[in-house]
Amino acid sequence: MFQGALGNIFQVAGYVLAALSFVDVLRRARAPFDVVGRGSRNVWLITCLGCAYAAYMKGPAGFIAVLACILYLLDLRPKLDEVS
Repeated sequence: MFQGALGNIFQVAGYVLAALSFVDVLRRARAPFDVVGRGSRNVWLITCLGCAYAAYMKGPAGFIAVLACILYLLDLRPKLDEVS
């Protein structure tokens, strides 16, 4: 799907977003995830690791992985901040 420079840029962006999401999930307690109710802490840790692997694979899986990380950072993270 993506080739050349655009694919490499998208892959690096996927790694960065996955790393940011993973570190953010690691530093949070389990309780806010239960209060928000959009998946447990373990689910999001596995999702972030899956995002990093999908970014490695490139293609449609990498695109979906980047969307999942963006969903966490822009939607779930502010809600977790409110609960904490």
